[in-house]
Amino acid sequence: MASEKNIAEYDHNKTGLEISTAFGDRLGIASKNANLGNAYLSLGEYQKAIDHYKTGLEISTAIGDRSGIASNNGNLGNAYLSLGEYQKAIDHYKTGLEISTAIGDRSGIASNNGNLGNAYLSLEEYQKAIDHYKTGLEISTAIDDLPGRAINLSNLGNAHRCLGEYEAGTPFLVKSISLYDGMFLDFVPDQNKVSFTTQYFVSHKRLMSCFLSLERIESALLAIDLGRAKELHCCVEKHKNSVDKDMFDYARVIWNRIGSGEERREMEEMKTFLHLGENDTSVLVFAFDLDAFLNVWVLNDEIIFRKLDARLETFQFLIVELLGREKVSVVRNSSFCNSDSVVDTHNQVIFPFEMPNGKTLSKNAFENSACYSDLSNREILERLFKLLVDPVKDLVKGNKLIVVPDQQLFFTPFSALIDENGSYLSNSYSVQITPSLHTLKCTMEQSCDSNFGFALFVGNPTVGIVCLNGQDVTPSDLPNAAEEVKCLSKLFQARPLLGREARKEVILQHLSGASIIHIAAHGETNRGEIMLAPNVSKVQPCLAVPKPESYLLTQQDILNIPLQARLVVLCCCHTGQGEITSEGVIGITRAFLAAGAHCVLATLWPIDDSATKEFMEKFYGELCQETRVCEALRRTQNLFQKHEIEAYRSIKIWGPFTIYGEDAKFRENEIKQIREKSREMFSGLVVL
Repeated sequence: MASEKNIAEYDHNKTGLEISTAFGDRLGIASKNANLGNAYLSLGEYQKAIDHYKTGLEISTAIGDRSGIASNNGNLGNAYLSLGEYQKAIDHYKTGLEISTAIGDRSGIASNNGNLGNAYLSLEEYQKAIDHYKTGLEISTAIDDLPGRAINLSNLGNAHRCLGEYEAGTPFLVKSISLYDGMFLDFVPDQNKVSFTTQYFVSHKRLMSCFLSLERIESALLAIDLGRAKELHCCVEKHKNSVDKDMFDYARVIWNRIGSGEERREMEEMKTFLHLGENDTSVLVFAFDLDAFLNVWVLNDEIIFRKLDARLETFQFLIVELLGREKVSVVRNSSFCNSDSVVDTHNQVIFPFEMPNGKTLSKNAFENSACYSDLSNREILERLFKLLVDPVKDLVKGNKLIVVPDQQLFFTPFSALIDENGSYLSNSYSVQITPSLHTLKCTMEQSCDSNFGFALFVGNPTVGIVCLNGQDVTPSDLPNAAEEVKCLSKLFQARPLLGREARKEVILQHLSGASIIHIAAHGETNRGEIMLAPNVSKVQPCLAVPKPESYLLTQQDILNIPLQARLVVLCCCHTGQGEITSEGVIGITRAFLAAGAHCVLATLWPIDDSATKEFMEKFYGELCQETRVCEALRRTQNLFQKHEIEAYRSIKIWGPFTIYGEDAKFRENEIKQIREKSREMFSGLVVL
């Protein structure tokens, strides 16, 4: 996928090429051309990649660098494979294989065999593909190349799947996932864990496909759910003071149950834990399959699977159009339509969103989506209901929905969907969003200290002049945000932090001890990171334009703090935004959950300053009556749908608010504890 990292690598290698050329370093010139080719391949500019690979190949040939010759042939094979020119790809892979064999490069032999398997798979010559994958697996095993083994195991399983040999394919895929899990835990740095999970999420999707073909719907559900939110799950485990391995020991138990045909027992335990069948809750788990059709499982007192007649691109068109009208750009980085592929270190092409034949949705496809721009917001919400809820509404029981979206569906305003009678979904159901059932279970299992902390209310920070997108701007004042937190803080006898007092350093000092965190401020558009008042600089106290790290509350800032918050409310624009990955949406909301927060109320698009003040007063009024968070949000949304002010009835006002994580509840004695702690905490507080 195109990203700042890809561009930075391109710039770095371009500079390196210029230096190598100036010094006449032909080996360096060849190497830098290959690296530039890799950068262009990652950016989806295949012809430019081919040109650089060919230059690298010519120089490697001229200086007799056989390793370079083999490597560049493999690179050319990858580029031609991406272009769908399979025979050219095979020719280059075979040349690379011959040279790697001649010089005894076993890693190169394994890699080229795996790549040949990919090419033959694309040509639907499955037995040839299997033969090459097996050879690649044997060599990878012999040289203890764990990533190579994992990739070849996954590809072997997929080749058997393509042949309709689902029973034969599943053990390979389970072994691949187990190896990836081990690497994730033991070798991958924390900052790389999210990007790493994308590499093996495809194995989970392939395994889901095999199980569905075998009509093992519980196994398919477990396979896809375990593939989601691995990094988030790992963070939650750490906050439980558990050893990381607990997560994967748990996964191994599940794989063993699946292997012995006891998957139903696992799902019954999950249903019991979530009290399904005993209360008013139904769960909807969505997952797009390898052909881009949507699958859904409905869980209550039973588990029922349905394959829906809806494809990925339809949702992309509808959601992009809906949010685009709210000034939200969801076509960025890997979000939605990105035709750029990612190439891993083993020369295997990985696509962020797998479509038919392993391709992503082409950007050209959006040229055929003009009809969606003619739809009103109401018509879009009606279509989304018809696609997502209507096919399973006969299975839904109770008045609460726990929704586990697939990647693209995280941006769907579920509460605002409109049924065939013209009613919003929130008229009938409260809605809770979670990235995976196992992560939700893990969060709910956290040891709940009976001692509560204070309530932290932050409003209208004085940000001053900041640099956004290369321009110096002053974010607008939010007077109603200040009034909002003044009013709400009185409910908990807390002191609000407003204006210049709402400095980043002050907020960071207080986050870990708070049971309720409420921030009403400006949010950054891409990841929802929050603008606070800048820290006071002792060196340059009058600095006109502070650096972002001085005022921007980032994901990493949150992840560095162990939280105990039962509820985080982010009354900031775009706090539900972020980059879409197999892990879900990577943004500020997820960071709060990963840091230990039980429940986060966030927004999908910009919110109205005045209306939000009233909305939050109604919401907290419900919370203080011991109403659960999801139901409190639903009741508040229902009030606004009938508001005396016509403008407040619009989904633009109440539709963006979404609950993520656990459905929290505050009992009367707990609210009393929070008030006592708030009085103690803020009675003598002096903010300098």
